[in-house]
Amino acid sequence: MSVTPALELSGINKSFGSKTVLKDVSMRIGQNEVVGLIGENGAGKSTLLKLLAGLHQQDSGGLRIHGIDRQLRNASHAAELGIGVVHQEQSLLTNLSVAENIHLGGAKNRNKDAGSSLGFLNWKTINAQATKSLRRIGLDMDPRAMIADLTFAQRQMVEIAKAVEVGEHAHALPIVILDEPTSVLEPSEIKRLAGEIQRLREIGSVIFVSHRLEEVLEFTDRIYVLRHGKVVAERETKSVNEEELFALMTGRQSVRVREDLQDFAEADTVLEVKNLSTAGGLDEITLTLKAGQLHSLVGATSSGCEEVVRAIFGVERITSGSIKIAGHPVDKLTVRERIRRGMAYLPSERKSEGIVSGMSVTENMALAHLDATHGRGLRRRNLEVQLSNMWMDRLDIRPRDGQAAIAELSGGNQQKVALAKWLCDPNLKLLLLDRPFRGLDPGAIESVKEAVRQACHGGVAVLTIADTLEEALELADDITVLKDGAVTASINVLAERPSVVDILGKMV
Repeated sequence: MSVTPALELSGINKSFGSKTVLKDVSMRIGQNEVVGLIGENGAGKSTLLKLLAGLHQQDSGGLRIHGIDRQLRNASHAAELGIGVVHQEQSLLTNLSVAENIHLGGAKNRNKDAGSSLGFLNWKTINAQATKSLRRIGLDMDPRAMIADLTFAQRQMVEIAKAVEVGEHAHALPIVILDEPTSVLEPSEIKRLAGEIQRLREIGSVIFVSHRLEEVLEFTDRIYVLRHGKVVAERETKSVNEEELFALMTGRQSVRVREDLQDFAEADTVLEVKNLSTAGGLDEITLTLKAGQLHSLVGATSSGCEEVVRAIFGVERITSGSIKIAGHPVDKLTVRERIRRGMAYLPSERKSEGIVSGMSVTENMALAHLDATHGRGLRRRNLEVQLSNMWMDRLDIRPRDGQAAIAELSGGNQQKVALAKWLCDPNLKLLLLDRPFRGLDPGAIESVKEAVRQACHGGVAVLTIADTLEEALELADDITVLKDGAVTASINVLAERPSVVDILGKMV
């Protein structure tokens, strides 16, 4: 006797105006199963997840939950049916506490005595329930803590606890959707999440979306591959590897060959940082970057890596020390003046700091260098269009429509636009990258890596905060390890050939 699937999609189609995003998508998620969903940025994953979360409705096709035909009216309806979602772009309310956010996630599915009754909130019960949800995923956190005071990684774990809470109080076995849940987590937190996924498998079903193919292979039972809005493959996890998945996603083979390391001793110095300290906790940071060199900062959460980059760019106040670009002091200059000296910064928070969502792709690319696209106070649209068309081709930005609102692009394509905004500067000398590959699919990562390599070949010095130690070892010429705002090691990869274990020993 066959078991009714937890979720079935049959011939799902979805368009926005003349643009078709999902084409005849059919999938099946079994009871007590973890299913992976992968695809390049712009493949349709986000739209499909929003449809399952009740934020969109399909134009045609069927959706069955636990054997019953459903048309999800909205997010609350999806939650009532046991669908909990951890979105890639966090959806927590920062002016509320951890407990309040978790309570809101499952409020529709609770009995009246489970935190509220007759219009009054029982804070003791709400905090106790939140503590239970947090401990369910191995997180020891004060439920009264404000979301605004948490790190990005801590917020992500709260998102997961919130999704678990939705499933816990549903009237049917939960279906939990994890959209890039590990993108900002430390290894210990990812290990904890792996245990939680196994627990979720025992009580329901999981859809796991990640660009990290090694995690998809580790956590899932089956994998669906989306390309250009279509399901192009379904594979049993045990019968596939990373290379095959990459080829199915992109239609090409992965290029992961690293060029030979170079000695930059004779190259011109681009960046000199000496004894840099800040009120936020940096303690006499010193580092040097040469033209064409890629230097990675690595460290655990709160190590100070992000503060170093932000201080160099001028958005973190320094209390002592000096910063020079090509021999010229810049520590007293404004951000705008540092940009004119050839400095650029790609933040990890692309939504709030890397792009202007109300503008088009072309306008975002031209925004940092208005002098180059304006003359005598007038906007030269032809130059803006030429610039955006060139970089859309170079970085494979989709769709190839410079007039499209950047908010309509997938997260990975937004990241490419944010990077192109800086790479298009002919005066670029120093490129500061904070986890530039976060949230990108493997194909997009290859495109961005190639663009960064080309910048290095052109003499640009690149300082990047690596998302993983493997990433740092693959790309960097030199690595600086930070812990608690101080440098614990400076490693020349060419001379020392360090391993992950070697670097880890300097981080803890």
